[in-house]
Amino acid sequence: MHDFPSQWWAKAEEKVFNLPKAKEALEKLLSLHSNPQSLIDYLNERRFILLLELLDRSECIKKFLINHPEDFQNTIPGLWYVFKDKKAYLKELKELVHDGMSDEEFSKALAYYRHRELMRIMSKEILGTAKLEDILYEYSQLPDAMLELCYERAYKEMVEKYGEPVGENGKPATGCIIALGKLGSYELNYYSDIDIMFLHSTDKGQAGKLNLNEFFSKVFQKVFKLMTQVTPEGKPYEVDLDLRPFGKSGPISMSLRSAELYYESYGRTWERFALLRARYCAGDEELYRAFEREVKEPFVFRRSVDYRIIEEIRLMKAQIASEAKKKLLNKQNVKTGEGGIREVEFAVQALVILLGGKFPFLKESNTFRAIWKLNQKGIFSNEEALLLERAYEFLRRLEHAIQVYGCISTQSFSDSEIKRLAKVLNMKEEEFIKVYKEYTIGVSLIFSGIMPSQEEEELHPIQRALLNEDIEEAKEILKSLGFREPVRAYNILSSYITGREGIKLSTQEKQSFIKLLPRLVESLSQTPDPDETLSNFDKFFSNPTGRKIVLSPAKEDVNKTLCRIFSLSSYISTLISRYPDLVEDVLTLYQDFPELGDFKEEFEKYRSTLSLGLEDLYRRFKKVWEIRITLVYLVKKNERYKKLFEFFQKLSELSDFLLQRLWEDLKIKDMLLIALGKYGSSELNIGSDLDLVFACRSAGLENTKKAQEFIAFLTKHTSEGYLYKVDFRLRPMGRAGEIAPSIDFYRDYFQTQARTWERIAWTRCRYVAGEKSLMEEFEALLKDFLFNKPIGDKERKEIRDMRFALEGNAKKMKGYIDLKFSPGGLIDAEFLIQYYILLEKLREPSMIKACEALMQKYSTLKEVYENYLFLRLVETRLRLSKESAGSLVSPQDMKRLASSLGMQGEELEERIRESMKRLREVFLEVFD
Repeated sequence: MHDFPSQWWAKAEEKVFNLPKAKEALEKLLSLHSNPQSLIDYLNERRFILLLELLDRSECIKKFLINHPEDFQNTIPGLWYVFKDKKAYLKELKELVHDGMSDEEFSKALAYYRHRELMRIMSKEILGTAKLEDILYEYSQLPDAMLELCYERAYKEMVEKYGEPVGENGKPATGCIIALGKLGSYELNYYSDIDIMFLHSTDKGQAGKLNLNEFFSKVFQKVFKLMTQVTPEGKPYEVDLDLRPFGKSGPISMSLRSAELYYESYGRTWERFALLRARYCAGDEELYRAFEREVKEPFVFRRSVDYRIIEEIRLMKAQIASEAKKKLLNKQNVKTGEGGIREVEFAVQALVILLGGKFPFLKESNTFRAIWKLNQKGIFSNEEALLLERAYEFLRRLEHAIQVYGCISTQSFSDSEIKRLAKVLNMKEEEFIKVYKEYTIGVSLIFSGIMPSQEEEELHPIQRALLNEDIEEAKEILKSLGFREPVRAYNILSSYITGREGIKLSTQEKQSFIKLLPRLVESLSQTPDPDETLSNFDKFFSNPTGRKIVLSPAKEDVNKTLCRIFSLSSYISTLISRYPDLVEDVLTLYQDFPELGDFKEEFEKYRSTLSLGLEDLYRRFKKVWEIRITLVYLVKKNERYKKLFEFFQKLSELSDFLLQRLWEDLKIKDMLLIALGKYGSSELNIGSDLDLVFACRSAGLENTKKAQEFIAFLTKHTSEGYLYKVDFRLRPMGRAGEIAPSIDFYRDYFQTQARTWERIAWTRCRYVAGEKSLMEEFEALLKDFLFNKPIGDKERKEIRDMRFALEGNAKKMKGYIDLKFSPGGLIDAEFLIQYYILLEKLREPSMIKACEALMQKYSTLKEVYENYLFLRLVETRLRLSKESAGSLVSPQDMKRLASSLGMQGEELEERIRESMKRLREVFLEVFD
């Protein structure tokens, strides 16, 4: 190696961090140089040290210089006085590229030129030939020139392939490239991505067989490819298109009109920050000026300060502050850490956005210039402006030193790197640490003073994770709280802050939600299945009215109640998500089960105020009151079985009221409407069918038509759904029988044809509608049918055989329990009670009331009563827990049901099986 002067090496020792590494690289460079002596002759002390610093500071520049040894002496001359703008860059680039090049050769030439110019720009900073602000301004015009070349090449290629793009008005359609981020504010980092978006003038028109959207999409896809293609010289640039409308999911290019509509309708406050730094980059400059005039100016700057924007900016500030408090393992982040680059930029940009509409002088995207403009307006004091400027320059130089060393876009440094970074910045380690601390503390204080929140609280970990969009931290928190699918839970919760299709919270709503978040996840975690509860919460919260209820500051108890409802009932959760105002009704107006007067009063209100057809009015009324009754059941504190029986009664009373009103509305006369089954017992459950039969004074076509009209009204499916599912199979001769038999027919049928199982079924007979005289006449013949025939061994055997036959309906799957049909199920208990009703000639349609009366005489029925109520309770909770549940309990249901009953899963299953075992034992004792 050439023997350079010792004083040069001594000076290099002071300036270069890893001199042996730099020396080794220099030796290699000279060995590869076509004329090494020419380089040696070119070097003086300053150039010698500069070359060593370049080789030491950046792996990519070192690689570039070794691959192109002659470029140092060819590029550095004129460093002190040469300033290149876009025009100068374009001139030089056009000497490097030509139309005959392949795409790879073209991109390779761009990548080469980018690294050559980066070396030149870095040299300016190392030697201090220009201020950092001017250096960044010069470097930021390099991508402009490269994008211009790429656009010209791509546009020309697509025109040759498809034809000239022409708008509907016959004028040429055009496209342009808009610079965003640090590129947009002329503050581009040495080794960061470039943020851009693409725009075309109109969608209305053609380019040959392509519409204009297709044509410009192809143009800009080609631009993107040319700028990001990997070549032996590396990539020209990393390009980020995520700031465009709709982000990653949006089209690559958008027309001017579409962009205007997007920002009017969907533009969020963070996008105001993005567009603040938007500027013309390449393509049709007139198109960009139209975008600036019609989209950027009205969207970014408002003449009057909008409170919602202030709150949104305050929320963004909280997110930045939260991320800044995130500690990296043994690392500092010069961008996102406390007092870092982001806090400087946010403080400046927030004030420019808020005040720029009123003071056009402040419409400035460049951070350095904006600081002093805000100072001139008296927003920043001289001391604050000076501190921000110096801190920003220091932090940006530090960021460059971090990035160019490994040639990656990063902003973090560890303690072990401080020595090298201090050397790069011409500082001692102690001085570097002191200055870094002073600047970041000073910036942090100014940042904190920008729009201070009324209450600055320490963020809860889940708030911090969501605000920082830190999915890994959120996943760990949610997993520890019992969520089986923490990523899904994170996506739901974070979507309330970031927005998603169908749900976009206002700024105030976001702040209220973030404040609520810790209590919400705690409430969710205390439910048996937090994932299912969150899914039900999401349905409710997605409705604006539901959201208002959840976020109301005075509703903490309401939210606890809601989480209980969401954990117990998917069925009701789905319904209240459509009618969320009913929750407030229950918690304010209807805190107890309704009375008949409540039904009457509200039905009249419905009729006088709702513009619904009669069918839809009935259905809406039923749905609303079914929800209210169920909500009262779920939230009311009362003795478990008493509350259950009230629930059954109120659902039955609601059906009575509606069917009686319908009977009147259809003007049905000389007929009876009779309830059987659970409806007859006034023990209707949620989702139960109605077992009904008709009886007429005399048979006739008119009565049959009226009955059919009544059935059609109940079962017809409208926009509000059906009113009730009904079952008429318990009428004489079942499906084969008349729909509306006469009382004389019943009398004859009961005396001559009815079987024992029908006597069992008719013990639950209850009259819903019709004339009192008809009821009295029918009741007489019914009592004769039920009680004036013997109930002996023959009848007992028929009841037992029938019960065994029904067991064939039981679902037999491993781990499943059929509460109704399996041995010892609900039917065992009901057949026992109905048998004793017949034996004791007790006219009581309610199974529960009848059992209470009968067990005074038959002590064995006390066990039947307790186990029957328990199984009805489990069945009810099962039906509430799932929208399509019947009486079949799956292994997956058991945990949720158990928790709702204050039990463990295994404990509940054991209790169910023990109840059914005991019911079967009693059944066999009575019927064997």
